[in-house]
Amino acid sequence: MGAGTLLVGVSEYSDFPPEAQAIPRVGGLVVSAEKVVSLRPDLVLAIEEGSVKGPVSALAAAGVPVLSVPSGSLDAVIAGIRLVGRRLGRSAPADRLAADLTKRRDAVRAQGALSRKPRPRTVILIWPDPPQAAGGGTFLNDLLTEAGGDNLLGGRTGWPLVSPEWLATASIDVLVVPDSGETRGAYERAFREGPLSRGTVAAARVVRVEEAVLTRPGPRVFDALERLARELAR
Repeated sequence: MGAGTLLVGVSEYSDFPPEAQAIPRVGGLVVSAEKVVSLRPDLVLAIEEGSVKGPVSALAAAGVPVLSVPSGSLDAVIAGIRLVGRRLGRSAPADRLAADLTKRRDAVRAQGALSRKPRPRTVILIWPDPPQAAGGGTFLNDLLTEAGGDNLLGGRTGWPLVSPEWLATASIDVLVVPDSGETRGAYERAFREGPLSRGTVAAARVVRVEEAVLTRPGPRVFDALERLARELAR
């Protein structure tokens, strides 16, 4: 929404657009509240999921304004864009972006993915060992469902750990995995000799999607929606 110049700190995973890589890092899965405070921000944006509740509480106690941005569904991703836009005084570009993403989402729906029969039995595995997947009540469950897949773990909320035995015996047609230079080695080991090397999961069709596009609840997750809809239609 054209507000990148306002950023004084980002997470260590922030790599898009390229300019984000030059901004000071404040941590990743573990966030340093002290580092955040040292940058003297007027506002901190935090997603509602994840492991940042402790640092967020510490920041609030220190008097730093925190905006909690929803992220648990595709609707929440779009609502979060509008929310951030309003808070930054950039409602117009935020609304335009949200409208464009909604249009793209509607186009995927119009292709009939939601009503497709049969739906490929699918698992989105966000980490290979120990295996952890996207369950119900997450934006990735929405993404998979709207792309035309049947999430085999949709009945378990959040980001459940699953056993190698479950993976080896579950009726998995398609396995979706995030792909990046940092994680590729772990997945290769899991496919070669780990929990993805035997049973039904080893025979499933594998769809690799760029990790930063698939696993981050921002605008580019709609790129992943379009990509996955094409893959599951095959």
